Amino acid sequence: MTNYITWMAAAVVLLTGACHAADTPTATKPNTAKPPPAAAAASAGPAASAATAAVPHWVQAQGSTLTFTFDQAGAASKGSFKQFSTELAYDEKNPTAGSLNVKVQIASIDTQDQERNDMLATADLFDTQKFPTAQYSSGSFSRTAAGGLEAVGKLTLRGVTRDLRLPLKIVGTAAGLELSGATSIKRLDYGVGQGDWKSTEGVADEVKIQYKVALVKAK
Repeated sequence: MTNYITWMAAAVVLLTGACHAADTPTATKPNTAKPPPAAAAASAGPAASAATAAVPHWVQAQGSTLTFTFDQAGAASKGSFKQFSTELAYDEKNPTAGSLNVKVQIASIDTQDQERNDMLATADLFDTQKFPTAQYSSGSFSRTAAGGLEAVGKLTLRGVTRDLRLPLKIVGTAAGLELSGATSIKRLDYGVGQGDWKSTEGVADEVKIQYKVALVKAK
């Protein structure tokens, strides 16, 4: 009888130990999985920023010109802006990864006729008192069908902003770079012509713009 009780007690102990072992949670293995792509990209942020900053920057130098041609009374007339600034990010090894910013002081307009200059500054035309500057900003360049390069950006003139693609020819010079090209805009798209000046009988709507900018490496 005693042996039977002892055997039963031992069996209870063994069963109890087995149940405790089954209830014990399995130890959690350390997470050795690689971080998700987003985390990896975040950790690579400084390197990406450094790559962007590595694109050479250029600033306008002396000898740059910004001119325009318009038809007045059936005859071609020319003018220019004497004060403007240009900033270019450009790498000839990766030309599409660039940017262009141009700021023009409209009051610096010169058409070789002071009376006409004063007229162009009035509220019915450029309204230089209210809109003293024009701005062109492009954050990217693209290849044209002919294999050329153009800036994809926006022109803000007289408070109106519109998309504008600028053809770009960029060549090396002894001092740095030269950026040149030509395009056309319609003055009435930007409100340059109020009242009687909305008529295109005296002054045509289309204005041709030519630019040749000397650039040196930014310090």
